[in-house]
Amino acid sequence: MNALEAIGGQRPLRTEEFARRAHAYALNPQRNPVKEALDRCTSVEATPPMLGIFNDIPWNLLREDEVHAWAKAGFSWICNDAEHCQREGWYGKQQNAMEGRVGLLQLQRLHREAFSAHGDVFQLGARATMKPYGTTYEDAERFFRAVNFPTPGEATPDDRGGYPVRLGDRDFTFTPDSLLSAETQTQGWIQFETGEYIINKKIRDQVLDLMAEQGANKACGFVGPFDAILREGVIPEMEDATNDLFRRAAERGVHTGRVVGSGSMEDPKDIEDAMVVAIENGCRLICVHPFTSDLAFRGAMSMTEPFFRAAERCGF
Repeated sequence: MNALEAIGGQRPLRTEEFARRAHAYALNPQRNPVKEALDRCTSVEATPPMLGIFNDIPWNLLREDEVHAWAKAGFSWICNDAEHCQREGWYGKQQNAMEGRVGLLQLQRLHREAFSAHGDVFQLGARATMKPYGTTYEDAERFFRAVNFPTPGEATPDDRGGYPVRLGDRDFTFTPDSLLSAETQTQGWIQFETGEYIINKKIRDQVLDLMAEQGANKACGFVGPFDAILREGVIPEMEDATNDLFRRAAERGVHTGRVVGSGSMEDPKDIEDAMVVAIENGCRLICVHPFTSDLAFRGAMSMTEPFFRAAERCGF
């Protein structure tokens, strides 16, 4: 499977692919399209890269045609950012449904202090949740307890609380067995954006081992280079440590991602080259550096370019 096959074999997406995705979502609102794609691959090395973007559009301003455009262009996952956008980025049932119907993974990032809320976002339709800024093994351990339902009779105070899940026919799961059998596609994504998680190999490997223990494709890692550099300073070992993280994660069957690009790397060729380096080191969840709110401006600039070039050619 290649990157185009992972999104349906065509870009821009065709109507038939949108119909297939909407049908799959109607049958199972708990589906996770990215996890489904990862599950079809035998290893991280065999997994095609999938493209994502951070979403800073407030939940009450989201439009369905924007979400449709993201999917049509080839994005696979959208990180709705309630860390830095706070409650404006905490998406509700209707907003998550917009993304789910067009086959986008609804990844909800929360503020660094959140714990039990990571499990609760699944009740709002998110299929993955992201924890930023971990520094200890215990941070990761507590996060996964909040993300996962406990084994009945073996709960700890940090485990995810039970709440009925609504199925595609609007029936509820009112027993522990039906709940556990329905909610199998959720994921916990951990951000690696501190020296403790990227450079300290002992803590890094402990966290990666814990992620692998969650089960096949139930945990993903994501590097936030901007925070890492801001926290640790511009140090030469950061890039090598990041690529080593990708390789060590791939050895454990854990998929990882990163933002590629920045204000100092705007040339598309430079960004493409940097993406190649990340992919070759085992990174599979590639993220562009602009936010979703930037797409309207970038699209408008693209549409105006022919006019201003024509005016210049005519002496104006």
